[in-house]
Amino acid sequence: MVYILLIITFISLLLIYMYFKAHHDTIDYRTIIDERLPASFINLHIFFISDVHRRNIRESTLDSISQSIDAVIIGGDLTEKGVPLERTLNNIKKLKKWDAPVFFVWGNNDYEEYPDKIYSMLLQENVTILANNHKDLIRDGQTISFIGLDCCTYREARLDQAQKGAKGSYNILITHNPSPFDAFETASKEKLHTVLAGHTHGGQIRIFGFGPYERGKLHKIHNTNKLVSEGYGYTGVPFRLGTKSECHVITFSDKSE
Repeated sequence: MVYILLIITFISLLLIYMYFKAHHDTIDYRTIIDERLPASFINLHIFFISDVHRRNIRESTLDSISQSIDAVIIGGDLTEKGVPLERTLNNIKKLKKWDAPVFFVWGNNDYEEYPDKIYSMLLQENVTILANNHKDLIRDGQTISFIGLDCCTYREARLDQAQKGAKGSYNILITHNPSPFDAFETASKEKLHTVLAGHTHGGQIRIFGFGPYERGKLHKIHNTNKLVSEGYGYTGVPFRLGTKSECHVITFSDKSE
């Protein structure tokens, strides 16, 4: 009987901890150092968030960011089936707190319910939707390009179409699922200086360090900086273990401090 009570207590405490981890925000501050960055964009600050799913974005988390944000990027799965449209709209409005353009790429779960309404909502809130297209950002005569892929397979993700007409000397690819980038030929990857992705949740629940996906991380593939986020929300169950509920403040620099 004592052993049963101990097991029940352990499981209960573990579930409480996992629930806490799924709702405890972490802001990941990253500096991407790249000598190819145009001089006008040195110290560019991007707020990146993906995989919000069912969560309410916490305003106190956003308010704690002291940097002046130059662009906000939503990396897909802003919502999922069963999430009230009002919650999604409120989350979009929260991400407009900075005087900065907001960009969005579709995630697989965004298509589950009311995609037409979400599309209209995004346009109404002046969010730029990147679905196999791009948006150039110009500063002092210099240009970088935000290139967004549609979700979520290599076949749907048309990099050639998305890049067409882009004038940036520095290209930032935004893709919900990192897999399409991995499938691109080396020649295509070399034209992309930085990649921002989500989708994997870092595995969400990892047992003894093992999970269905790799942990989120920033690493370099050939000459491309690739950041895969573990995501802000969760899917399936409101739990995390061995992963973080995270969003990112990314600073671009041409040299280390």
